Amino acid sequence: MTGCDRQLRPPLDVWAMDLRRKLQSLGGEGWDPDRVRSASTCMNLAALVVAHSGDLGAAEQLCHAQLAWLAQLAAESGAASVLGNAVQPWVNLGRLRVLGGSVEKSLPQFRLAECLRDQQHVHLGPCYIPAEMWKPLVEAEPDLPDVLWNVFVLDQLKACLRSGDPARALTAAAALRDAAPARTHRFIAEGEVIALLRSGRAEGALRKAARAEPTTTSDEVAFLLHRIAALTVLGRRDEARRLAVGLMAFVTQSDVLPAEPATFLRQTKQLALLLQRIGEPRYAWAVHLHGMRTCREQMDEPLYLEFLDCALQLAPDHPSAGRWRSERDRHLASSLYAEVRRRRGASDGLTHPSVRDLIVTVEMAARSAGPYSPGTDLWVLGHD
Repeated sequence: MTGCDRQLRPPLDVWAMDLRRKLQSLGGEGWDPDRVRSASTCMNLAALVVAHSGDLGAAEQLCHAQLAWLAQLAAESGAASVLGNAVQPWVNLGRLRVLGGSVEKSLPQFRLAECLRDQQHVHLGPCYIPAEMWKPLVEAEPDLPDVLWNVFVLDQLKACLRSGDPARALTAAAALRDAAPARTHRFIAEGEVIALLRSGRAEGALRKAARAEPTTTSDEVAFLLHRIAALTVLGRRDEARRLAVGLMAFVTQSDVLPAEPATFLRQTKQLALLLQRIGEPRYAWAVHLHGMRTCREQMDEPLYLEFLDCALQLAPDHPSAGRWRSERDRHLASSLYAEVRRRRGASDGLTHPSVRDLIVTVEMAARSAGPYSPGTDLWVLGHD
């Protein structure tokens, strides 16, 4: 779905080492809200890296450690802005529960927008936000309401879709439309289209996608892809082909600079697969080739491997096929992503030093708040 907070996925060891260096560089004299925000961003991404490595339990522990650290900082500093940083790890805990199959348990963690709207107090684990603190939090983070409403809609819909029950997702979409502001309704419409396609109701999905009112380029591409998928299911391949070839011309333009490269790459992959389904392997190959080039510029390792595989399947005798195979084999052999390791039959357990060191660095930082006083070092390692 569009609107998701997607990240490009570079080689996991490189990503882990980069985050570790950034987090270690954030020590300094005095407590600084900007430093806390930067550290929180690193911690959020560290949990994502660990989850990508396949260790959901360790990722969850990092989120809990981050929340405890923020609760301590808030208590010692009295700064309301600190608690704004607690929203992301709290939401991430819900997302980890979804990945672990606990959809029901995840849903309450995506409903903070209602607490803001109704000015209700809320506990985010050890972090307590009293009702009167919402106003200063929004003053400190003006984008917070939009962030919370996007999570409210997108994460609940994604959780319902992941449960494998499209009817449940459609019921949730109807309830969300009544509760959420109009600016989120394009996400709800896309969730309904996906649910209709998954429930075998391609005609309804096609009508809803055609009536959609996208507000961004990513939205427009997404709804076009859904229309192509619905037309393909309905056997209207000529119409699907016209839309797909037109979209291919747009996607493969060298001067297109996507605002959301991670979403754009996933959409490129989906378009290539749809072109294969409607019997256009040459066009599909061209899109895979474009995806490979884009992935080299803005690296997403798991997708890069998928593009390489598909290009080799479609053109095994291409003059560059030997180089592509070597590149694919190198990434397959070294990748730390759980989804890639499973492809090569490797164990789910991961003990790579770069990921272990990142976990240790986050845990040390989360234990290091120390007694607060202006002008002291926030990162006093070893303080309990």
